[in-house]
Formats: sequence, structure tokens, C-alpha cells
Amino acid sequence: MNNNNFKIREMLSGENAFYNRPDYEEVTRKELDSSKTVNQPIYTYNTENKVWRVVKDIFSVILFPIGLYRLIHSGVGRIVVTASSPKLMGIDPDYADQIRKVVDLRGEWKVKRISVKVDGYVIDAAIFGKASTLGNGRWVFYSNGNGEFYEGKLHDHNFKQILSELKGNAIVFNYPGVGSSSGMPNRSVMAKTYRAMLNLLEDQEKGVGASEIIGFGHSLGGGVQGDALRSHKLKKNEKYVFVKSRTFSDLSTITSQITFKLLGFLLKVFGWNMSSIESSKKLEAPEIIMQTAFGGEYKDILDHPEEVKHDGVIPAEASLAKRLLEDEECPKNNKYFMGIPDYHNEGIWDSSHLVEKIEEMIQA
Repeated sequence: MNNNNFKIREMLSGENAFYNRPDYEEVTRKELDSSKTVNQPIYTYNTENKVWRVVKDIFSVILFPIGLYRLIHSGVGRIVVTASSPKLMGIDPDYADQIRKVVDLRGEWKVKRISVKVDGYVIDAAIFGKASTLGNGRWVFYSNGNGEFYEGKLHDHNFKQILSELKGNAIVFNYPGVGSSSGMPNRSVMAKTYRAMLNLLEDQEKGVGASEIIGFGHSLGGGVQGDALRSHKLKKNEKYVFVKSRTFSDLSTITSQITFKLLGFLLKVFGWNMSSIESSKKLEAPEIIMQTAFGGEYKDILDHPEEVKHDGVIPAEASLAKRLLEDEECPKNNKYFMGIPDYHNEGIWDSSHLVEKIEEMIQA
């Protein structure tokens, strides 16, 4: 699905690596300072014929109910994906631009801002890692929680600590309508965007050519991951581990519990009831599901669903971990349920247990 001739993996290591260019800092600073996406997409992923996309847009205009539904879907998405409406979060609309402009380019972390084209949407993203690891084939693929921008990960010491312990690299991105990514929030396009980034990593010919992929989704990002993996066929020659960190069972349930039932119902009506339950049950790759639990340590809670607790945002009964632990039909042989002391919006204060489990599962 990629129609570019540019070979991405050739820029990741060796003499021609992007960070070995004499103008690395100058070029990268210019890319990061721009409020727009990088002009030329590094990768293209199309799931629909361009003509069909135009036809759908025309029908949305001609057939009022279809157009109205799509408009309301996007409007609801502005509330669901809060980072698409910075003012609602009480932050500067230029927040993502501002924190991208102050990324340190002189340290050990090497950064490359990229864009990916997905069915006409242009998605803003970045890859980063150390010179010693960027060519080793191990990649952590992060999908943002609600209110997050990928730019924050470029400054996140906790996330970088996990990468360092894993000896891995990262690819991060903003959802449609968030930061400099084009369009409006759209559930199906969010899933397509996830699959596009996953294809970018998997593509051995014109993509990154990863050999080990660690998908890490936090909160909403776990829901996006689950949505995307329902229709993505994993490669037989790749090694995968998927991590869902403090993720809800389904969006309608969590919304109904923390706001009011009518809003949860509206999420169902307008196509936003994101859920990872069935996707997780059918996932053949190893999976780590982390959720806040009683006690002050990181531990296996497979036989102790009662230890799951309210994480400060998601009540225990609305968490993916609790729902799967209590589901007798959920195959658990390839899953690790990790109880953690960290609350919803906190980092992983001790990443050693998580890293140890990822290593164990990816090598199994």
C-alpha cells in the first residue's frame, strides 16, 4: 500500500543515517519549528480508492442524513478526543507546536519528524531513538491516551527510560484533527492511522523493516489499538507484544459511569463506542494488560480480579483488565495481567518489571 520509492530503513543507520548528516540539527530544527506537517509524506497507506472517497463525500452533501451523521460523529469526536480541542482542555491551541520547538537535538536521542498519508489524511508523526539502536529492528509503537500529543513523548523521561531498558526506538503520532495532523476526529480513520503506522514498521521493502514490534497504548490509545487490530493481519515473520495501559472495557461504559448514561448511549448511537474486549480475546500475539491495583508493587493479578481498583479515572468495573479477568471465555495463555501501583495519569515509576515481561514474551 506504499507507493513511495524512498527506502526508510536506509536513513536509520550507517553513514547515510539522518542524524549523521552534517546539517542534521539545522534540518531537524526547521522541521520541528514548522506549525505544519512535513511536506512530503514518507509513507502512503490507502485502504480506499480515491474516486470512492470523492463519491462518499458527494453523497454526504447530497444525502442530508449521511452528511449530518458524519458531522455529528466528528463533533462528538471533538469531545472524545480532547486533544483535538485544546481550548476545552484549558491549554494553548499552539501547545503542541511550542513543545516541539524546544526538543533537545544535541543529546543522545535522535529525532526525525515525518508525515504519513492515510486515505487522504496527512498524519504528523516522529521517530526517535539512539544512534546505537536505530538500526537494531526493535520498535515501540505508542498510541496516545486522551489529551496527549506525540510531542510530549519527545520530552517524556519515563518513556525514554523504558526505551533505554528495552534498547528500543519509538514511533509516535497524533490522531486526525490533533496537533498538525489533518482532518477531524474520526473513529475509523484513527484505526486506519494505527494500521498505517504498523504497516510502516512491518514493511521490509520500503518501510522501517522492524523485526520486533511493541505496541503500547495508554487509555484511549489502548482502545484505538484494539479497534485497529480487529482487522489487521499480523506478519508471521515478525515478533510482537501489545501493551494496554489502564484502558477501559468500552467507551460507552466508562462514559456512563463517570458522567451520565445518556452520553454513554449517544457514543453508541454516533459510532464512538470503542472497545478492546473482543479484539483482545482474539489477539494471537502476546499481550500485557496493566491496571491500577491494590498494593504498592507490580504483580501478576491473573487469579485476583478483585485487586483491580479505581485508577483515578477508570472505575475497576469499567476497566479492560477486570472485564477480561472475569471472562471465562477469554484465552489467557498468551496474556499477562499486571497490577500496578501507578494511577491513570502517572508514569510507570519502576519500569523494570514491565521491561522484563516484554523481553520474556517477545522472545517466547
